Amino acid sequence: MRWYEREQVKKAFLFTGIVTGVYLAMRFILPLVLPFGLGALLAMLLHPLVDRLAEKTGKSRGLAAAAVVFCVLAAVGTGCFFAGRAAWEQISSLMGHGAEIEEGMLHIWCGCCEFAEEKFGVRVNGAQQKFMELERKVMAGVRTKTLPYLLKNSVSYAKIVFSAMGVMLVSVISGMLILTDYPTLAKAARESEIGKLALRIKRRGQEAGGAYLKAQLIILLTVSGICIAGLFFTGNPYALLAGLGIGVCDALPFVGTGVVFVPWILIDIVNGKYALSVVYGLLYVLCSLARQFLEPRLIGKNLGYPPVLVLMSIYIGLHIYGGAGVLLGPISAFLVYQLYLEWEGYLQDGI
Repeated sequence: MRWYEREQVKKAFLFTGIVTGVYLAMRFILPLVLPFGLGALLAMLLHPLVDRLAEKTGKSRGLAAAAVVFCVLAAVGTGCFFAGRAAWEQISSLMGHGAEIEEGMLHIWCGCCEFAEEKFGVRVNGAQQKFMELERKVMAGVRTKTLPYLLKNSVSYAKIVFSAMGVMLVSVISGMLILTDYPTLAKAARESEIGKLALRIKRRGQEAGGAYLKAQLIILLTVSGICIAGLFFTGNPYALLAGLGIGVCDALPFVGTGVVFVPWILIDIVNGKYALSVVYGLLYVLCSLARQFLEPRLIGKNLGYPPVLVLMSIYIGLHIYGGAGVLLGPISAFLVYQLYLEWEGYLQDGI
């Protein structure tokens, strides 16, 4: 038996070919077909509503599809408008209270230094002067590096924004067109070999990654809602921004809500704000309990992949695809695994 006829060598060549193919597809083909893929996803989500509306009204699928898409876009747009307006008001308020924020940070810094001196005997000489020096260095860095960098790349950022808007527009239009002929297109996809392969991969993705993403989205919204409500109760003027930020921190691997709440609790204890520290402690406990309660019930045993492999795929994806690797890394790893199983079974059946 020649070396290239060995089973392990064949599997190695097969795996290498699939990895190369998935990488090239993600790098060069995905940007071309992304709007139509999003349109197909939109059509799959909305076609039950379109079917029901067309059946009840007796109108054509085209009119029903246009009506459903318009209503969904109007609802999403209205929600984004009010949420964006509230976020912008809080950002504007945050930027307009720069002096007060600076004074508050100085108060916290001096309070921590006094606490360290009283409790541990650690004396920080010139605490206020050190804070002012640090502030000057940060502001100098913003003026000399951050602002020039942002201005230099402003055209690139504008291109990204307009490109994203174009992708969204094409996705909506293609989704409406697919919805119009959805029964015919779905039947053709189910009968073709490529369509059958795509449906098998889609089904496995829904069983594994779909359950995971859905669970994480529900947990993120729940944790963010708890934080926004709790911070609003304490009178925090930036409850929406802070609550959403804490929710995102909770969704990140190995970060969690403690990265925000624990420093807040310690700072409030140092500054004698014991009631506020208790409230933050309760919010921290509620967020932790919400994740511990929801995660096993929403995910259960449907994931099927060790979390370390998910983290590894994200890390590798960031190095290969850049920022988009957070999503493209796990998707690429899932496609490689599923295509390898498909081709391995095909070769065994052929033998």
